[in-house]
Amino acid sequence: MIFGRKKPKKKKEDAASGDGQLVAPPIEIKQMGVSREEAQGLTIAARQLPGYPLAIIVIVNAIAGRADRILMDCSAQGAVVRYRIDGIWETLPPMDRPTADAALVAMKKLLGLNPAERRAKQDAKFATNFQKTDWVVSFSSFGVPNGERVLVSIDTKKPTLKTLEELGMRESMIKDFLSFTNGNQGLVMISAPPTHGLPTLWRVALENTDKFVRDFVCLEDKNDPEPEIINVTPFPYDSKTEPPLATLSKLLLKQPDVLVLPSLVNDDVVETVFDQVTVHSRHAITRIVATDCVDALLQVLRLYPKQAKNILKITSSVLCARLVRRLCDKCKQPYQPNPQLLQKLGVPAGRITKLYNPTIPPPPEQRVDANGKPIEIEICKKCNGRGYYGRMAIFELLKVDDEIRKAVIKYANEPDKIRAFAKQRNHLSFQDEGIAACAVGNTSLQEIQKMLSGK
Repeated sequence: MIFGRKKPKKKKEDAASGDGQLVAPPIEIKQMGVSREEAQGLTIAARQLPGYPLAIIVIVNAIAGRADRILMDCSAQGAVVRYRIDGIWETLPPMDRPTADAALVAMKKLLGLNPAERRAKQDAKFATNFQKTDWVVSFSSFGVPNGERVLVSIDTKKPTLKTLEELGMRESMIKDFLSFTNGNQGLVMISAPPTHGLPTLWRVALENTDKFVRDFVCLEDKNDPEPEIINVTPFPYDSKTEPPLATLSKLLLKQPDVLVLPSLVNDDVVETVFDQVTVHSRHAITRIVATDCVDALLQVLRLYPKQAKNILKITSSVLCARLVRRLCDKCKQPYQPNPQLLQKLGVPAGRITKLYNPTIPPPPEQRVDANGKPIEIEICKKCNGRGYYGRMAIFELLKVDDEIRKAVIKYANEPDKIRAFAKQRNHLSFQDEGIAACAVGNTSLQEIQKMLSGK
């Protein structure tokens, strides 16, 4: 079924025909942005090209393998294809340049792009259905100094993550966080480092707030539109031609309960938000890219120095998230942690008696006995020997009270002192939350160490 339209069932075909030739998997490509007649013509023409089966196989294998990105780098020597699975790039066997070129020409032809153009950027999208899921695939090709690069992004048509629990947030933190987002007065900041899922966190956080008894409005730049969220009314302005304050003033005539602000934009907007929160008891939610809660708060204060005191006064909480890989629940292995390691991590003796490691088989060249004969090693069918399956977020939630505000003012240029002060007041850091996630078997200590090092 392609987006609700039933398709006739087809017989399963192998990747290669009897004579060794590749055979394209039987999936339908639905080009986006072109007429049905044009799409049919493009498909018929592409299927006649020798590189078509390989192009489709690369896409299908990526979706089947849970990849969300495909990267192809073409140079004079050949081509390297990588899949990004659970945030980790995996390299496929190299292709020779003629094989890669044939696949690339077929894909460009299929999408109505110019196969001969190797320098200028070309973009296209298509939809498909695979494993009973509708997918939207974005294709982009552009020239680089040593050749051509292709980036393919693979996303489900409908978001699969819908709750904070599904993202990995603990039940008690969910309760605390929602007490702030569902509050009647104050500013909530939502943050994450680059590539750590801030758009998804932003969407899920808004979708899980109480929007049915309160009126939510979003001030957004029409040049960078926000995804549609139920019961959040967008009020777009054109950042190239008009000041955002004019649009903000219009939407305030509707007397909304909550102001959703993807960006605080400028001092005029901040001043108005401060007035709405303090005088009219309204609520506001904003976001920023940051490494942790303290970094997020300080960044916002530095972006708007004239309004820093006002921002600090109305901020009620800051949420930050970082992504780690989830351990495969089919093959993870428990072990007793070293007491010295736990002491180094600041874990009291006796609190954690068991952690978990991923089960990762040795590389093929090491799967031999003492005589050099191959040994059959069972590979986990769920994670395919990766030891991890999917990703989750580790969260930290900073509750901004008067004591934290005083610490921020006192140590504005010494963020580590603010973090230390917050910890004294029982703030749980990424390290604390990460160790807790390890203790219940959600992830491994290696993933937490990698997350904390920023790698």
